[in-house]
Amino acid sequence: MRRRVAVTGMGVVCPLGGQVDAVWDSALAGRSAITPLTLANAATGASITIPAARVPDAALKPVSKADVAFSDRFGLLAVMAATDALVDSGMRITADNRARIGVSSGTCMGGITETEVGFDAIYLRRRPKVHPFTVLRTMYNSPSALIAMAHQLAGPVLAYSTTCSSSSVAVGEAARQIQHGYADVMIAGGAESLLTYSAVNCWHSAQLLASLHDDPARSCRPFDATRDGTVLGEGAVFFVLEEWDSAQARGANIHAELAGYACSADSGHITQPSVDGQARSMRLALADAGVNGSAVGYINAHGTGTRLNDVVESRAIQDVFGSHAQDVAVSSTKSMVGHLVGAAGALGLLMCIKAVATAKVPPTANLATPDPECTLDYVPNYGRAAPGLRVAMGNAFGFGGTAASIVVTRYG
Repeated sequence: MRRRVAVTGMGVVCPLGGQVDAVWDSALAGRSAITPLTLANAATGASITIPAARVPDAALKPVSKADVAFSDRFGLLAVMAATDALVDSGMRITADNRARIGVSSGTCMGGITETEVGFDAIYLRRRPKVHPFTVLRTMYNSPSALIAMAHQLAGPVLAYSTTCSSSSVAVGEAARQIQHGYADVMIAGGAESLLTYSAVNCWHSAQLLASLHDDPARSCRPFDATRDGTVLGEGAVFFVLEEWDSAQARGANIHAELAGYACSADSGHITQPSVDGQARSMRLALADAGVNGSAVGYINAHGTGTRLNDVVESRAIQDVFGSHAQDVAVSSTKSMVGHLVGAAGALGLLMCIKAVATAKVPPTANLATPDPECTLDYVPNYGRAAPGLRVAMGNAFGFGGTAASIVVTRYG
């Protein structure tokens, strides 16, 4: 029999802050953390200025010296968020349960900051070799390994990279570890830190980034007719997922139930999303949760702010939910925190969990001019009460066509 999964801990470090409730309050108020960011090419002196959402350096508080020695910035963010999630869960790790507790993390570009440092050392500074910990700092599974070592966990330690859906896949697959009995607890989420000159240049060259608005905070405008691209952000979000009966037995504070998850691929264009692939992911997640679409009251949309994505996702939601789509609150919190890429799905899931727990929904900030091709209720500019909200869905759709959707339900 498939076991139920409770969410008993949450931790976040993102541009809106480092405490779950503070981030949630800022999101409800429609506050944007997007500011101008100038990055320079160390070799040529050329620079690029973009709108971006960055975690302040002062917010970085390493848990141990090993985190600093062995980790890129994205690993530091991951350990911080995961540790906060563990504290929030109230779980005590012992010699008896450590082998049944695992980690699952997602990222898109991994240790890109350290990669750039290495190239700088070899090609610009003409050094004979890079830092000896470069491999450890850049490998995609370093967040999972660091979290497991920091807390002496001996269960499954996993890592996923499916571009922008990475953290949703990491959380969903972690839930399956519990459902099928391979673990009793999983610390799951994602981390990303890619605000470097080279990484930003890649996204800019692909013509994916929004231009710097006269009011920088308004640069990301999902579903708005004037939108012109996405805004990059960074951060980490982790959850403690726990087998339901065990969580109840120890008196844990259950934030929500992770009821359903699905992952699909459209196998079409490498960058252009399809209605079919996204709709399939949502339908499969609803079926996995045993939930009828009419029960869903809120969707945290992928909502990147690009011309194509927002239209395709809107059509996919209409395809799945039919006439009920007009009654579902749909918002993109990327409008405030930017696109956290590999960590984006996890942050969207946090918003879903807080939404069902508080019966409130966060807005799509900066939505002033409705796009006639986007015809849903996008909760413009300010959050609002959602009486009776019990079921929410988080979407994360990545390059390559990997789509992931997660359904959460209210506890109690």
